[in-house]
Amino acid sequence: MDSVTLLNDVEALMLAHAPPGGEGEVTDYVHNSFSKLNLDVTIDAAGNTVAAIPGGGSGDPVAVTAHKDEIAMMIRRVESDGRLRVRPLGGLHPWAIGETPVEILGARDTVPGVLSIGSKHVSSDSPAARVKSGKPLDWELMWIETKLSTEALSRAGVRVGTRVVLDRDRKKAKRIGEFVCGYNLDCRAGIAILLGTARALQETPPCRDVYLVVSSEEEVGAFGAIHAAGRLPVDEVIALDIAPVAEEYQMINNGSPVLLHADSQGLYHQPTLEKLHDRAEQLGFGSQAAVVTSYGSDASIAKKAGGAGRAVCLAYPGENTHGYEICSIEGIVNTARLLESYLTDPLEEK
Repeated sequence: MDSVTLLNDVEALMLAHAPPGGEGEVTDYVHNSFSKLNLDVTIDAAGNTVAAIPGGGSGDPVAVTAHKDEIAMMIRRVESDGRLRVRPLGGLHPWAIGETPVEILGARDTVPGVLSIGSKHVSSDSPAARVKSGKPLDWELMWIETKLSTEALSRAGVRVGTRVVLDRDRKKAKRIGEFVCGYNLDCRAGIAILLGTARALQETPPCRDVYLVVSSEEEVGAFGAIHAAGRLPVDEVIALDIAPVAEEYQMINNGSPVLLHADSQGLYHQPTLEKLHDRAEQLGFGSQAAVVTSYGSDASIAKKAGGAGRAVCLAYPGENTHGYEICSIEGIVNTARLLESYLTDPLEEK
């Protein structure tokens, strides 16, 4: 696994805008990357990008997913003064991003704005006073300041339903020692792992047919993965995703990939988890087991919907999930190495 290219992909993908249902920038990046490898690439009706890699054995086909979309915002009201009221798409909390520059992805133009709560030198008559007094910050208190008229916003194609994302300058990756930091490592690192796996499988073909699925709309219900799992000829779905480092899970942000055994959507496939655990030990970096709450992956949600017979979540550890995330670079690379080993071992044909 080429770790340099892998990290370059991570950092490039983190800059892309891909709110749920508006994932074109990531779709283009992924499609171009797969096409350079001369893979059979399709974009299905749900917006998933699927690369099919034929295997050399007769084992059951497997789908491996990583999602395109990021937590974002959607306009729910355009006010007469040009201010925009928004609701979250996925698990985005206002206190995790604060007042910040944003980009409003109009149908004709991208409009800059600032997610705001107003001046702080105020009395109880103003929204900020509620937060100053210790009450939680919620979306109803915040708005996006555009300094444009409703007519100008309309000309840009900004309307109810328009997506809003963090300003691209805020999305640049930062490295702190052996860690990469930034927004949307969930799940841009997972996509980078998929791309690295595709390159690796060009050199060492898999022992069974593999479908690499860069899925749509995971953050709002994993609709892309449900669609793909129900239509591809697979029973096993492996989701690549970030794992939430927290003391309650006894998880460490290090080079050991995380094998989820259960989440709020259901159970993962124990026999496959045991194989991955043993393989991680053989590779020398081991793994971490976790049972998590307030979490669902492409695989567990697809299984719950009846599209996947066996669900697996192979994850890289990360702090501050759904915020300014911090991930061990070694954890990302070793997750890729573990997946590659699993897909290319002839013992996994059965």
